[in-house]
Amino acid sequence: MTIQVVIVDDHNLVREGIARLIDSEPDLAVKAQASSVAGGQALITEGGADVLVVDVTMPDGSGLTLARSARSANPALGIVVLTMHNDDDTLLEALDAGASALILKSSSADDVLDAIRRAAIAPDAFTATGLGAALRRRDTVTAARPMLTPRETEVLMRLVDGDSVALVARQLFMSESTVKTHVARVYEKLGAHNRASAIMAAVRLGFVKAGAP
Repeated sequence: MTIQVVIVDDHNLVREGIARLIDSEPDLAVKAQASSVAGGQALITEGGADVLVVDVTMPDGSGLTLARSARSANPALGIVVLTMHNDDDTLLEALDAGASALILKSSSADDVLDAIRRAAIAPDAFTATGLGAALRRRDTVTAARPMLTPRETEVLMRLVDGDSVALVARQLFMSESTVKTHVARVYEKLGAHNRASAIMAAVRLGFVKAGAP
């Protein structure tokens, strides 16, 4: 039986190259293509695909959002995340989104084809180069991550947003002295000495995403 593949990538040359590669194989066929998350979502909704091959960075959002939505809608769908991002965050987000595999765009044609075939056969068995090492690094960070109380976490998020102590006090219905006490405890737990270093520590430890305001 021919494996039907949907390709979602906003780079035309990359998408068409993958399509030619797939169509050159007797057991694979390109069912449809899209260049956006919205377009990919429409194709997945139509049904009939065995495997989704999706890029991460798209003009209207993340391919990992599409992967998560597709996995929720169709547990039997193979999902291959094809990306240029060789980092732990992308790999682990693909795993959490329910992808079947993550493979780099620098990989060989044979590796891409193998990932598609494995995804069709075992959609719920995630594979990726470096997965074990990434999981070990995540576990190390989690083990070393300080424990903040829910209130301390709220205060930290306000600091990340750039709010003043007075504004935090009004928003969280606390006195300014109480907010300052929470801030001091957050700084101590994060090993920080000011707002900037607290935010850097919060990003490094995974309390907030890099690039947050």
